[in-house]
Amino acid sequence: MKAGPLIVAILSFLQYNPCIGQPMSTATSWEEAYSLKKGAVTVFWYTSRPFIYEERDGKMGGIEVEIMEGFRDYLKDAYKIDLTINWAECNSFLQTYDTVRRQHASGIFGASVFSITPERQQDVGFTPPYMSDISVLISSYDVPIVRNVDEFVQVFANLKAVTIRGTTYEDDLLYIREQKGVNFDIEYIPSSENILRTIEQQKGAFGFIDLPIYLTEFSRNAAVRVKRQNVYPIRREGYSFIYPKNSDWQTPLEEFFLSNLFKRNIEIITGRYIDNDVYRFLQNLYLNASDDEVLLLTKEKEIQNRDLLGKYEVIRRETSVRNFLILAVIIFLVFLVVIYQMYRVRTKTAMILVEQKRQIESQRLDIESRKTELEKRNQKLMDLNEEKNHLIKVLAHDLRTPISHIDGLAHLIKLEEHNLNNSQIDLLDKIKDAASRLNQMISKILDVDAIESSRINLKSEQVNIAEQVKKIVSGFEKEAAKKSISLTYGISDDPLIVQTDALYLTQIVENLISNAIKFSPTGKTVNVSLHSENGYVQLCVRDHGPGFTEGDKQKLFKKFQRLTARPTANEQSTGLGLSIVKRYTDLMKGEVWCESEHGQGAAFYVRLHK
Repeated sequence: MKAGPLIVAILSFLQYNPCIGQPMSTATSWEEAYSLKKGAVTVFWYTSRPFIYEERDGKMGGIEVEIMEGFRDYLKDAYKIDLTINWAECNSFLQTYDTVRRQHASGIFGASVFSITPERQQDVGFTPPYMSDISVLISSYDVPIVRNVDEFVQVFANLKAVTIRGTTYEDDLLYIREQKGVNFDIEYIPSSENILRTIEQQKGAFGFIDLPIYLTEFSRNAAVRVKRQNVYPIRREGYSFIYPKNSDWQTPLEEFFLSNLFKRNIEIITGRYIDNDVYRFLQNLYLNASDDEVLLLTKEKEIQNRDLLGKYEVIRRETSVRNFLILAVIIFLVFLVVIYQMYRVRTKTAMILVEQKRQIESQRLDIESRKTELEKRNQKLMDLNEEKNHLIKVLAHDLRTPISHIDGLAHLIKLEEHNLNNSQIDLLDKIKDAASRLNQMISKILDVDAIESSRINLKSEQVNIAEQVKKIVSGFEKEAAKKSISLTYGISDDPLIVQTDALYLTQIVENLISNAIKFSPTGKTVNVSLHSENGYVQLCVRDHGPGFTEGDKQKLFKKFQRLTARPTANEQSTGLGLSIVKRYTDLMKGEVWCESEHGQGAAFYVRLHK
């Protein structure tokens, strides 16, 4: 929609009404926006689909809206400026133009498909055009096509022109009527109405309309009831946004509209609202001014052929649907015959079905009875399991006393009897080792029972893990020496504090070091290292034992698992140590894992939060 050169004279007689939601105080000059790295502009607009309009959900839509939002994004990327766009709807196209023309502040824009004209350039500033601007003359379907100006004068002399007041459509009609001496009346319609639809619904009517709108309507429906006349196609510089003459936003606007980014994106934007083929045709037509009529006729023929192909496709689909329906009716009739036959058979099978139902009911009752019996057995098994667990705990606790006595007596004999020979001392040491192993096995059984019974209560305290681990390593030196194993550690002397449970931490480290010694061959090395990184403390216990297979790795941290690796000096293994390590580590919100290759040793890692 485009305002004409008579706009200044017309507006001087109109009462000025402010646009809806006019947020004048939010407009910012380019200098302020550039300095503050933020700003706001107000865009006054009037509906012109598909260029600018308000959607049902209240959001703005259309080609010009996306261009303005692209300008906002451009400023963000190029200048780090956060721009707010305020949209103010006006009551008409003329009011939109007049509102911007009257402004003296920067940060004001107008959007409603404004054509660039010399007359308008005296009142307002224009951005570089974003689309070619060509108007064509259309008529109602009853008006014949004219081939030249003489035929136009004869045919259109007594017809009625339809237009919108104050637009270039009106200017073009007045020019034809005055300069060519053609006598026709002009009917003015509100700017909210559509010229093409008005002409389509009347007889003996004609008027000017934008070529993009005409081609868009024509491509959607090649049978639209209007004709494009072969005379008076009118070219202008293009469609653009307007702003007050004194605005300092001209520089960033021209920079954006002339950028390669805009040139790449404008076809994508218009393609969401206008057929891309139509857009490219318009640009080509604008560049080939001498072939206007030939190109337009070719394009219309192409659209008509495409429409015919579309209709042929519709007919083809309708034929397929009709054939499908006929086939469906035949199948339905066959289905009815089958149903009739089934109905006849039904009377013969009724007694069989009743008998089957009775049998099913009997089976259901039998299943329910068995279910009840299974539930009773399951409860009994659970009670037996509970009793078994209780017995294990009692036995484990009761066994500790005599084992402690054995260990104590062996120790006393060794201390008090000074005439013992080496064989007797070795025997006493074996008795003490056996008692110690029995005590460790009982402790692990009780630990597993406590874990499974959820009777573990973590005591969170500050622990110097470096000092704690050193003490634990020192406690295993004698055990390692028995197998000629070198027990080394890489632990800093500096305090390394973690918030954890000291007792459970001790059991984790002891289990890992004990396993490493137990599964390492004589003469090898077991290394314990500790370091801190990224808020974590990580412990590593590395041995040079047989390592683990992939199958072993899947079972490592489960209870009572049989692995391919075996203790190297026939030591006893309950299969509980690593499961206890895993459970305690999880309770302390840590991680434990193993890295190993079969035949090349294993490294166990424990990671805890500081």
